[in-house]
Amino acid sequence: MAKTDKNTVLALASRGLGRGDEELGRQLAVNFLRTLAFRDEVPGTIVCYNEGVKLAEQGSPALPMLEALVQKGAEIVLCGTCVNYFQLGERLGIGRVGDMQGIVAALAEADKIIYL
Repeated sequence: MAKTDKNTVLALASRGLGRGDEELGRQLAVNFLRTLAFRDEVPGTIVCYNEGVKLAEQGSPALPMLEALVQKGAEIVLCGTCVNYFQLGERLGIGRVGDMQGIVAALAEADKIIYL
């Protein structure tokens, strides 16, 4: 049975993992989220800011993985400033739009933060 670790926050600041080839980084991000979604324990909160909000966009290859994480109990919070900057308001497929105050609070209250 899936378990949500309410004290762990996953922070996603971009659409890809690592530096170097952009397309490879995007594939790695999707693979990371897929692998995470198959784990028995998932982070309680996933915060997305900067280009990380694009992971929640309709048509994103990461969207099914984020949906699987939500089904296991994770909450996805998207930076409102970032959503507005990239004009994603009507194109979001998952998550709730929050503000930096909420993101800072989630990070400050977490026992463990995973930055990607």
